[in-house]
Amino acid sequence: MRCNGVPLGRRGRQSRSAILAFGTLLTAAIVLSGCSKPEVSLAVFEDVTAEYGLGDYVGMTYGAAWGDFDGDGLPDLYVTNHLNEARLYRNLGGRRLEDVTNNYFAHEDIVADKHGFAWADYDNDGRLDLVQLTGAVRGVGAEPKILFHNEGDRLVNVAAAAGVLNPDGRTRMPLWVDLDGDGRLDLFHGAEARLDDKNPPFLYFQGKSTFAAAAILQFASRTVPFCALAELTGDNHPDLLCRVVGAHRSAQVFDLTIRPPRELDLLPATAFEDMATADFDNDGNLDLFLARKNPLGPVALGQESPTGIVADIAISKNNVDKSMGFSFRSSGTLKVQVAAANANDAISATHIHLGRQGARPSSATFELSPTTPGIGGMPPHEVGKERGVYIGHTAPDKWEVRVTAPRSALELGKPNTQQMQLRVDSTAAITLFHATGVDVQPEEAPARLFMNRAGKLIEESDKRGVNRRQVSGMNVVAGDFDNDMDVDLYILASGNIGQQQNLLLLNNRSGHFQIVKDTGGAPGSLAGVGDSVTTVDFDGDGFLDLLVTNGESMGRSLGLPSDRGGYQLFRNVGNGNHWLKIDLEGTRSNRDGIGAIVRVTAGGVTQTRLQDGGVHHRGQNHSRLHFGLAKQAQVEKITVRWPSGVVQELQGTKANQVLRVKEPGT
Repeated sequence: MRCNGVPLGRRGRQSRSAILAFGTLLTAAIVLSGCSKPEVSLAVFEDVTAEYGLGDYVGMTYGAAWGDFDGDGLPDLYVTNHLNEARLYRNLGGRRLEDVTNNYFAHEDIVADKHGFAWADYDNDGRLDLVQLTGAVRGVGAEPKILFHNEGDRLVNVAAAAGVLNPDGRTRMPLWVDLDGDGRLDLFHGAEARLDDKNPPFLYFQGKSTFAAAAILQFASRTVPFCALAELTGDNHPDLLCRVVGAHRSAQVFDLTIRPPRELDLLPATAFEDMATADFDNDGNLDLFLARKNPLGPVALGQESPTGIVADIAISKNNVDKSMGFSFRSSGTLKVQVAAANANDAISATHIHLGRQGARPSSATFELSPTTPGIGGMPPHEVGKERGVYIGHTAPDKWEVRVTAPRSALELGKPNTQQMQLRVDSTAAITLFHATGVDVQPEEAPARLFMNRAGKLIEESDKRGVNRRQVSGMNVVAGDFDNDMDVDLYILASGNIGQQQNLLLLNNRSGHFQIVKDTGGAPGSLAGVGDSVTTVDFDGDGFLDLLVTNGESMGRSLGLPSDRGGYQLFRNVGNGNHWLKIDLEGTRSNRDGIGAIVRVTAGGVTQTRLQDGGVHHRGQNHSRLHFGLAKQAQVEKITVRWPSGVVQELQGTKANQVLRVKEPGT
């Protein structure tokens, strides 16, 4: 037997007493080493999507954000749906969410090319406001960004007056953070590099009445899609961790106690999709988990259901001379959709060829069956010569698809890929679905878990069990899902084309993790593309719930792969453990308390949380701080280190309540 990489020995022929003694020692070794069963069965979540009225939306998504915009103590939900209309759901309590979008927004503000967004009370007036980022018209145009000021009965776009339009920004995910310590939240615009020579700002400092662009963060690349707060140095002040793409870099960490912020050498170069910081071993230091995936190959496949598949074929100058595609088996009648992922590659029925004679359908959506006249055999085609999709029935129940592009379309100055997408739905099961002409590149990648040892990050990923099942990690959240006084992990697992079963890792009280079978009741969906996961206690029972969005629609996911996406709301079924939730109200500090560090001690165990505003990649968790308390009915001590430097202590707090902590002084 081997546990956490350490061999535990092998028994030969021994006496019963020797075996019993070995068993006792083995059990002790397991407990002391943090070793545990690799998989456990536990009901943690139930799907309540339909019950809460979220099952009617089908289509692309771009994350989700939870915030109590109406100040009634219940977390509300905003979702942008990318190119589709955004939605605002008010939490009415009693397991009810109401779509109030049209009551609060002007229609023109919810129909743009919408990317990341985040709630925060930027003007310290007691009401949550909302920033909404947008793109830049194919990377070379201009689209104004949106800042919604909460007027109580309306959310009004004040971006122009506030000075944060940033029309040239090819923006992705925002972050609210007080970088200069003046008690006012500043605004970071995560962004990708434009496709021309313009360099729009990343950062806006908030003054007494407006924001102004600033350039105090020295990034190695012009592509920094998101940043998040993390306290990694042990100095009780938040650091800034940013994902960086290009310039042989993957991340940059900045010390925010210094003006201008100084870059820290804490992390090795390692690509990642999302991050979660938490004190996984309750030693007082926040650790770091990175969700990771490998890039797509030229042929990417996804099985949306037993009878439905989707495929994306990207032809570049490196593979234009290869015959690429896919094959599958099905005895049913097929409905086939063919689409170009890029507008420049518009596909029509004239590009589609069926059977040995190369017959053409009447449109890009059509039906086929083994009895369709002339469908037998593959149409003739030449790679590198013309753009086409070729489909044939080549054996009993077997179908083959090939895609080609002309070499001339990939010349310098033109798009570097020709990308085609196909969806097939059958009246019978689809099996033996695989790529042809090229191997599918696995997107699963090992996650990385760095344990914080007094400001030094030490990787202990395999030792702590986070890679017992490798997934394509698209998004991640950390939270105490079973309220047992340690922080667990939920990883949204998906390729860019086609999803995987999500992964729930339960902490065994020592910072080692176990896989929960069937994701504890929240396995996710096979339809769409995994986008984001956020945490929230939407029903107020003291247990963290999950919202998963399944319509990721950037890059190769845009189009057919994401158009069957949507939302999934997973309610935590709970147990008998106690809990405490804390809302912060800053006075000298920003009103949301972003940047504060809170420690809660109960039963001799101290848990640490950073008020980071809930922001991570493509999502915003509800920012109310949550602590599981196991069987402890009372908290011995709460310590809050406010961004202003004020340290506040509270004693003898009862469990099972939402506690509002106001910063002393004015």
